[in-house]
Amino acid sequence: MIITTSMLRNRYSDYSNPLDKIKRDTDSGMLFRLTRGIYETDGGVEPCFLASSILSPSYLSFDWALSYYGLIPEKVFSITSASLNIRKNKSFINKFGRFEYSDVPSLAFSEGLTYLEKDEYAVKIATKEKAICDSLSKWRVVNSVKSLKELLFVDKRIDEKEFSTCDFNLMMRLASLYKKTNLDILIKLIRKEYYHE
Repeated sequence: MIITTSMLRNRYSDYSNPLDKIKRDTDSGMLFRLTRGIYETDGGVEPCFLASSILSPSYLSFDWALSYYGLIPEKVFSITSASLNIRKNKSFINKFGRFEYSDVPSLAFSEGLTYLEKDEYAVKIATKEKAICDSLSKWRVVNSVKSLKELLFVDKRIDEKEFSTCDFNLMMRLASLYKKTNLDILIKLIRKEYYHE
């Protein structure tokens, strides 16, 4: 369970120094510090469920989500999330692993999300369509449908079969929210290759 310093202060209000008690519990492995002021009580929780508590607002996306959906073959070791208005990329390292955050445009931030849930944990995650759009907003800029296909399917090793199962109406709607060259070309790719316009 995720718990804050203020919640722990209330829990330990009978102690003369609640902060010392928090430190002792952290040192003994009863509590696990996620970041300043935030702790986890379960050392065995899957790290992905902690990401949005470490930095909020955020949701799982980029390489972690691409791997989760089987769009890329690589196992991803960092938990990657999209954030809002942090301006520069941030990363946090704790007992559970490395957590990385990168901004996406505010207009696109709240769209195309779903939830991962397990036991009492729930975390927002980009749909696979949104994870592709988020990633394309960060990858090197291309200038043609041909170069976008190379970026997606050769350089980044996106699985073409899995890509073809995407909801392209949703993807095009999402892509229009970024105001980025790569996303404009993604719309052209979908229309040409999948809608045969």
